[in-house]
Amino acid sequence: MKCQRCGKEAHMVEPCDYCNRIACRSCIKSTRTVAKTIRRAICKDCWTKIPLRKKFKSEQDPKKVKKPFVERREY
Repeated sequence: MKCQRCGKEAHMVEPCDYCNRIACRSCIKSTRTVAKTIRRAICKDCWTKIPLRKKFKSEQDPKKVKKPFVERREY
């Protein structure tokens, strides 16, 4: 497949989860496994955009996120 960022023909490509472009391994800045079945990748272009980088670094497994405590009222 062809990388949409640099134009190289690459065997291993992965979609960037923030700009939805197909990027080769040399164009992917970082990847992380959020959960057992969820893998996130960010390309070098999105890494330079600070809000997208913060979103990438702060993402957590949806099953492990604690829900806010809601106090019960007794009527």
